[in-house]
Amino acid sequence: MNSYTSLEALLHDAFWAGEGEPAELALLDGLLREHPGPALEIGCGSGRLLLPLLQRGHQVEGLELSPDMLALCREAAAALGLDPLLHEGDMSVFDPGKTYASLLLPAFTLQLAPDPAAALGHFKSLLDPGGVIYLSVFIPFAELHRELPEGEWYDDHRTTLPDGRAASVETRHRLDRKARVLDREHRYRLHQPDGTLEAEHTSTQTLRWFTARQLRGLLAKAGFEPLHAVADFDPEIPVDDEAQVITVVARSVALQAT
Repeated sequence: MNSYTSLEALLHDAFWAGEGEPAELALLDGLLREHPGPALEIGCGSGRLLLPLLQRGHQVEGLELSPDMLALCREAAAALGLDPLLHEGDMSVFDPGKTYASLLLPAFTLQLAPDPAAALGHFKSLLDPGGVIYLSVFIPFAELHRELPEGEWYDDHRTTLPDGRAASVETRHRLDRKARVLDREHRYRLHQPDGTLEAEHTSTQTLRWFTARQLRGLLAKAGFEPLHAVADFDPEIPVDDEAQVITVVARSVALQAT
C-alpha cells in the first residue's frame, strides 16, 4: 500500500499550496450539504481538504495510512482550533464499527488501492443504506501520450518554503498499458537558502487507472448507482473520452441476486 512518509509528507502540502484553493473543495462542500450526516474522508493526509470542510461545519472524520501525515494534520488542526476524529489504518480493511452517510475519496485515492474492485466492495459496507460515495480518478494522458519521458527523471514540482529553503521533487515512471498500472518513483530534495542539500528522500507509488466505462462497471459490481459525474472538477463539463479527471457521486443500492 502506498503511504506518504518522511520528507514526502512534509513537502506534500507545500507543492499543493501553489495550486491555490483545492479544486475539489467546492464539490465536496456541495455534496455534504446535499447529503448531510457523518462522513469519512479516506486518505485525508495532512487535512488539506478535511480541515476546510470542518471549518464549514461538516461532520467529517479522517482515515489515513501514514502516521507522518496524521501528525501534520493534528498540528494543522490545533493551529486552527480544531480537534478532528482521525483514524490510522488501511482503507482496504478499515473497520470503525459504525457506518457513515457518505464516504469521500478525493485526490485519486481509489487509484492507490491494490485492488480497487475489492476496495469498493469494502467501502459499501461502511455506508448507511442509501449512503453516497464521492471519488475522483484521473487518466495519465501525459504518460500515455509520451509527453513525459518513460524511465527518465524529470522535474515534477519546485517551490520555495516561507523560511527560504528550496524544495523539489523529480519523478520517473513506468507504464503497464495492458494492466493499466502506472508505477512512479519520486525523489524529494530540500536545500538550505545557500544551496546546501539538507535532506533527500525517495519513494515509490503504484496507481491503477480506468476509463469512465470501466469505473461505472466497478461501481455497479460493488453495489453503487452513479448519481452524477463531471469532468476536470467542473460541474458544467460532462464526462467524455477526453476527460482527464473524472469525479463521480454514487449511491449505495441493494445488489441484485444472481
